[in-house]
Amino acid sequence: MNDKPLETARMVAICVPDNAGRLAGKRISMRRWPDVLRAGLSMPDFHLVTGIENVPFGNLEVTGDHTGFHNGTLKPLADTLFRSSAEPETAFVIAEALGKDGLPFEEAPRQMLKRQAERLKERGFGMRCAVELEFYLFRTSYAEAWAGGYSGLEPFHHYHGDNDILLSGFAEPFLEKLRALVAEAGLADETTQGEGGPGQYEITLAPHAPLMAADHSTIFKHLTKALAYREGLAASFMAKINERWAGSSGHIHLQLIDLEDQAIHGEEDGLSEFGAQFLAGLLRYAPDFTLMHAPYRNSYQRLQPGNFAPVNCSWAFDNRTTLIRVVGRGEHLRLEFRLPGADVNPYHALAAIIAAGLAGLEQCLEPVRPVSGHAERQNNPLPPLPSDLTVAIDAFSQSSVAEQALTVPVHRHLIALAKQERAAGLRTVTDWDLKRGFERA
Repeated sequence: MNDKPLETARMVAICVPDNAGRLAGKRISMRRWPDVLRAGLSMPDFHLVTGIENVPFGNLEVTGDHTGFHNGTLKPLADTLFRSSAEPETAFVIAEALGKDGLPFEEAPRQMLKRQAERLKERGFGMRCAVELEFYLFRTSYAEAWAGGYSGLEPFHHYHGDNDILLSGFAEPFLEKLRALVAEAGLADETTQGEGGPGQYEITLAPHAPLMAADHSTIFKHLTKALAYREGLAASFMAKINERWAGSSGHIHLQLIDLEDQAIHGEEDGLSEFGAQFLAGLLRYAPDFTLMHAPYRNSYQRLQPGNFAPVNCSWAFDNRTTLIRVVGRGEHLRLEFRLPGADVNPYHALAAIIAAGLAGLEQCLEPVRPVSGHAERQNNPLPPLPSDLTVAIDAFSQSSVAEQALTVPVHRHLIALAKQERAAGLRTVTDWDLKRGFERA
């Protein structure tokens, strides 16, 4: 165990990723750490059944009103300890969620991904991956944004700075501090750039094995929001802030490797046999698993034609209009999976990617021909991706591949969570509804 993050710490935050990919848990005093490391920390299992508003749903199978929301145990994973000067006296550690029987909750997001990574290893493969998260930065603080109903927000800059060094430089005082927090936490950043919306930015993290990549993505979002709050700003990872601005993506770069950590995805002239089968699985079963990449009603406002986001099951070499963009050659070849938005739970998304790719390997699938030109403008129609939450729920519910890969209880759990999210959206009257119908209906 690396004890360095514990030096000078007065508190330890015991954290478990929830269904929205946020860190839930409790802070304990440093004197309790040895006991909690050994025996775990008792905590209600709300985190298994909360939605984006962090309110537990009361009627899910794993826990709820029928169980009295009993306590589970958070078992710290000491190798995930990290520190952040955003909270200088606190050390953070990610924990495994255990039930009363001492076994991991299979419905916990991190456990879902762990199981899929184990399935991949059983086939003799591993994976390197990284989640690219775009976010909007606002000069409006979180408190001001809330008080104003999240309208009239002032972006950090008034027009977009897509790859514009001058405009991204304006935000460097914030971005430099964010990179410093990232480094303190043991994460490695690779690039920083402006994106296609006003005040929209992206910091790319280094690739790792799936669990570590998901942990790092979750920590990155936590640090970004914590720093924005401290600086009197606001950062948002919503998939689509409004209809005028570019959506925020959560593209996932991945590379299939063998158990000796050697890349086996590509050959000098293109995809290897294994790489092609894995890609074919991602393509064939993308509609089945879209729910795990796009979990909210707002997610699908990004996944519409003309939004520079995928709308069909397409792939090509170095083509940013497709679902899967293949980049590089030989041992450097990788797949960019472009379906998720920045609102994605990385544990769910990476679990879905492995499950779909494994199906391609097990069934020896062959990918369709790569598209030429814009993926939305093909003469031969390609299988569409779900265009809203209802279609995604239906596709996921009917998927035998998803049910078999994730297990029946986990499959049911994710369906139930999604139906709660859909019900919340159906009950909501938006400003758009009022503007269209108040006088005209």
